[in-house]
Amino acid sequence: MSSKAIVCVQWGNKYSKDFVKALKQQVEKHCSYDFNFYCFTDNVTEDYDKRFHFNWDNRENGNFWAYRKTYMFTDVLPETEILYLDLDVLIHSSIDKFFELDMTRPWIVKGWWNDPETCRKNYSKMQSPMINSSVIRWNKGQLQPIFDHIKNHLDVIFFTYPTIDNYFAHFWHDLDNEDKCFFSVFSYEDITSHYKGRTFVEDGKYLDFGTAIIELFNNDKLSSKDDLEKLWPHFDILQN
Repeated sequence: MSSKAIVCVQWGNKYSKDFVKALKQQVEKHCSYDFNFYCFTDNVTEDYDKRFHFNWDNRENGNFWAYRKTYMFTDVLPETEILYLDLDVLIHSSIDKFFELDMTRPWIVKGWWNDPETCRKNYSKMQSPMINSSVIRWNKGQLQPIFDHIKNHLDVIFFTYPTIDNYFAHFWHDLDNEDKCFFSVFSYEDITSHYKGRTFVEDGKYLDFGTAIIELFNNDKLSSKDDLEKLWPHFDILQN
C-alpha cells in the first residue's frame, strides 16, 4: 500500500466531475511515485470518491465551501504523506518534489505575486492574504491543530474570517517572521498565478520567472473555470 495520497474536493455544482477527472489525469502524468487519489465529495460516483461526513454546513455563507478542506486534516486517510490540490490548477511538470520536501513543517502556497505592503495594508480588511490554500502538503497529524482550533471556535472564526485563506493568514502565518511560522511556503518557482502574473517581489521590484510547476486559476470571477477548461485541449487533458 502506498504511503502517499493526492486529494481534492468537489462539492456542489461549482465544478463538474470533469474537473476531478482532469486533475486525476494530470497528477497521474506528472507524479512518478505510487500514490492513491481521492476526491472528497457530496456526490459519490467513482471508486476514488469519498463522501464527506461534515456537520458545519449550517454555517454556509457563500465562502464556507473552502473550509471543507479541513476535513482532510483529520485522521480520515490511511496514507501518511498527503498532497492537496484545488480543482482549478494546471500542472506543467513533475510534482515529485512535493513528496521530497523537508517535512519539519507542513507546506502551503505563498502569493509571491502579491505586493507585501498591500498585504500589510489590507490585513485588517480581510483582503489580499499572502497565503493561498490551493496547494497544501502535510504529513498525517500535522494539520490536526488547525482543525481542532476551528472546531473549538466555530462561531468566531466563521463570522470573522469568511474565507479560509484569510483565516490561515491571520492565525498560521507571519509575513515578517516566516521562518518561525506554522507553515513552510512553496518557492515562487513551484507555484504561480495565471491571472496575477508570474512574478515575485524582491527588494520591492517585480521580477519575471518562467512557468512554475503548478499554475493556479485563482480568480474570483466565474469565468476562471471556463478559462482553464479552454486550455485542456492544448495540454491533451480529457481528449480521449
